[in-house]
Amino acid sequence: MRTILYARFSSDLQNPLSTADQLASMQERAAREGWTVIDTYFDDEVSGRAGISEMQRPGLNAMLARVERGDVDQILAEATDRIARHIGDAHAIREHLEHFGARLFTLSDGYVDEITGTIKGLMDARFLKDLAEKIKRGQRGQHGRGFNAGGLAYGYNVVKKIGDDGEIVRGILEVNEEEAAIVRRIFDDTIAGVSARAIVKALNEEGVPSPGGKLWATNVIHGDRIRANGILRNNIYRGVMVYGRTRRVYHPKTRRYVARVNPVTEWRFMEVPHLRIVSDEQWATIEERYSAFDGDIRKLEKRPKRLLSKLGKCGECGGTWTVIGPDKWGCSARKAKGICTNTRTISTRLYEQRVLGQIKHILLDPEAVALFVDRYNIGIRKRQAEAGSNRAPLERKAADLKSKVTRLVDAIADGAGEFQEVKDRLRTARADLADVQRQLAAMKEAVPLELSSDLADRYRLYIAELDAALATEGTARERAAAAIRELIDTITLTAKADGRGVDIEVTGRMANIINLAKNSG
Repeated sequence: MRTILYARFSSDLQNPLSTADQLASMQERAAREGWTVIDTYFDDEVSGRAGISEMQRPGLNAMLARVERGDVDQILAEATDRIARHIGDAHAIREHLEHFGARLFTLSDGYVDEITGTIKGLMDARFLKDLAEKIKRGQRGQHGRGFNAGGLAYGYNVVKKIGDDGEIVRGILEVNEEEAAIVRRIFDDTIAGVSARAIVKALNEEGVPSPGGKLWATNVIHGDRIRANGILRNNIYRGVMVYGRTRRVYHPKTRRYVARVNPVTEWRFMEVPHLRIVSDEQWATIEERYSAFDGDIRKLEKRPKRLLSKLGKCGECGGTWTVIGPDKWGCSARKAKGICTNTRTISTRLYEQRVLGQIKHILLDPEAVALFVDRYNIGIRKRQAEAGSNRAPLERKAADLKSKVTRLVDAIADGAGEFQEVKDRLRTARADLADVQRQLAAMKEAVPLELSSDLADRYRLYIAELDAALATEGTARERAAAAIRELIDTITLTAKADGRGVDIEVTGRMANIINLAKNSG
């Protein structure tokens, strides 16, 4: 009997020798039966649901084309699931073989007729669905125990640990401090007003590898709001592991898996404080930034093109001062509507120079400096009082958790270690203790600032650094520009009563100036 051998294995996670082993078993059976093997075909690392076209399963497609010549009596495979794991494909393949005078024969079932083929086809197809559900159930269990059940996020390493049963405990993560520093840098720069484009440019220029090992891109920073991925949206950085954000769906035409986002109500959240990289304050600040997106269009407020864009107001009509010509600023209401009598203009260089000069004056005014220090000390004393009232219950909680950990360790030593529940409770207790200890460590007593003779010098140095940063490009300039814009409440430009030019009056945002004082002090 003229016979063609066909073998297949599914993925690179399986033994690559599987094809050779299948063919060897079939050669042995053919020799024992006296069948003549006239050809051999195989597909390596291809799913049984991939389809039957040349692009989907080249080996199978070539075999079917070979059968069309009419000189083949049978196709020999190890089992029906090697031929197909899709009920429609299984029927189409058998129908094709029978039309050209060949039968399907397997080592497991012998001759596969219509009844056997239909039953086995249903079982083979069902096997994949059952397997997928078992995998999901296992992943849900892993996630519920605080283990990683998905891909490895940037900023973490996989820990290889051997369990008490001698098997590898999978899904244990630890913070990769080198990558975590990059994550914190991205959060800090974004909060400081640096654009994703500038962050990406700086990282690429420094040769910092991206999560994929190649160049950074802005979509790596922002990710996808629906899937909650990307550096700035991934919950794991705030110590919360999420499972079930997406599901894989098989496309009926392409036979490839496509990702679909699950409703947020189906997501599973698990606190993993030992994996926290950024603070709740940092996370909340980024969340607030993203909340500025508008409706379904999700357009973020445009980043100002220039240092003083939209800050200047006309002292005569209240219109915005904007660029009205090459390097010239003037009243937009006069240019666009002709309703203002203020015809004066000012160059970009002079405009920025005079505004920054007034900001410096506000910052370095002796009365303002005294106010900075006074308000800062009030805040420090308030936080000290809050820390004192919060420290005692945290210390009690830490002591209780230490005792709980000790009791659980003793229980495991006495033989309770064979119960997974005890191990899970120990892991949770240790994570809670680590979180409380971090909170206690953060309650360091801050020393109030005192008025000193060199405080003005420190301000001058800080403002000089802002000036220098504005003269550069990249993240340093964007940080400086964002900081300066935060200091300005209003800029009023009025035509001088005598002579040419404009009078400029800058009003500072006192709260933000106080914050600047705290940061630079």
